Amino acid sequence: MDYNAPNPNSWPVKLVTRIGKSLRSNKAFREETIRSNEAAATARRQRAAEKHALRYRWGRQSTDSRSTQDEVNELGERDCSVFSQASTMVNNKDNTEMLHRLAHYGSFDSLVDQVLVTKLKDPLFDASDPNALVVVNLLAELHARQFAALPETILNEKLGSSPLAELNEPQHRHQKIALLHRINKDHPRQLLCFPCAKFHVRSSPGKESLKADYVANPLFTCPNTRSMYLPRMRLTHGRELPYSFVHLAVRGHVHSSAHGIQPSALERRWKCKDSSWSHRTRYMVHNGRLLVRVVSQIYAQPSMEMTETSQRHLLYDREEYMPFFSVCAHWKDGELMRLCKCALSHIPAPPVSYLQQLKKAPKINYAAANPNFIVRGCEECQPARRCPGCPTEYLIEVQMVEDKSDPVRQFKHAIVVTRWSDLGDGSSPYTSPEWTAIQGIEPGEGKEAYQSFSHVGRRAVGGIFESRISGTVPGQRLVSLNPKNKKMGEEGHGWY
Repeated sequence: MDYNAPNPNSWPVKLVTRIGKSLRSNKAFREETIRSNEAAATARRQRAAEKHALRYRWGRQSTDSRSTQDEVNELGERDCSVFSQASTMVNNKDNTEMLHRLAHYGSFDSLVDQVLVTKLKDPLFDASDPNALVVVNLLAELHARQFAALPETILNEKLGSSPLAELNEPQHRHQKIALLHRINKDHPRQLLCFPCAKFHVRSSPGKESLKADYVANPLFTCPNTRSMYLPRMRLTHGRELPYSFVHLAVRGHVHSSAHGIQPSALERRWKCKDSSWSHRTRYMVHNGRLLVRVVSQIYAQPSMEMTETSQRHLLYDREEYMPFFSVCAHWKDGELMRLCKCALSHIPAPPVSYLQQLKKAPKINYAAANPNFIVRGCEECQPARRCPGCPTEYLIEVQMVEDKSDPVRQFKHAIVVTRWSDLGDGSSPYTSPEWTAIQGIEPGEGKEAYQSFSHVGRRAVGGIFESRISGTVPGQRLVSLNPKNKKMGEEGHGWY
């Protein structure tokens, strides 16, 4: 028995208990109490309004003293009395719109409001008419046919050859390529050669195939092929993507199959000849731009068995000191390689049986005998990363993959590096913002540097690709790294 506890039957305890019950009563939160309080508050406001009107001698024009907002249903309709005057049916002026316009005064919204208020219209075009665009398109086609029907002598006489001569100047090379790109649709059996800034006849229309030695398998016959640099992008170690295939894939998707090839014709799977890395690519066209996904993976040893030197030999090529997997010009070293090494440090050791542990020391470690082989990474290497200088994103994972060539350890850990990139619209390798940013080329005079967070926006390139593409998302099934496995090669997408 606790002698320090208060007596519940004493009058101070009863007094405190009764006061506490009255202060903590839930009566004020009941529905009938809230309704009565609201009715009382409404009556007080009504009396205050009448007293204020009587004091300042404000008169009513109608015997109907109800507010304009009384008896308003959920549709915004108000039931008006038939005996009231017409003035009661007119709502008071709402100043909300005026306050909203004052908040946006002097901004871009005020210019939009000005156009909407004044209703500025082109005398020859009314945007409010749904059939206006049809008429404009018909007129454009009519004018194009009339212009094409003009004799060549009249065109030469009126226009002359000076504009074409200026386009042939070296300083106007980009303008010439832009002009030729606009007439791509009219030349399906020809392909634009960007180094020459000319159209060349395609060698095998519709049957173009991306080869490892694309110089020996050209898309067209060009006299300057071996004497100038062909625009291309590094995919992985020893594999490159010529820009002509980007242009060809976008043409085939935007115009027709006669103008180019499908993006799926560029997909490949191959094993690196100088390392144990395995790569696979996939392409798609979204909003007139070619997107690519490159997935590279290799078996990795447990972190306790790897040193810094072995990690560098696993990730880097010792001749060019470039990563074996696909990287952009900004992330070929530095942050990306640090994340890869962090992911390798999470690979657990193989299980050690109780008998092997007892041979080393008279104690047993349950975690060593049953390790968790699912590697989730940490806060540094787990999330996907975006390059701030180009439309490229990376995802580094450690997955369990199957190795059928090893009968002892059939399942092993592998580091998987996935890259998503936006290669642009295929208009020009010299002026395309996405392509030049990926290549690390400085923009021309008067152009700002590419900022991926402002150009790409909130939606990631990888999110767009994975939501639109059909097939398996990386990380959803086990993929064998053995090149002898025939299941790796799909129809039309075999090994190099």
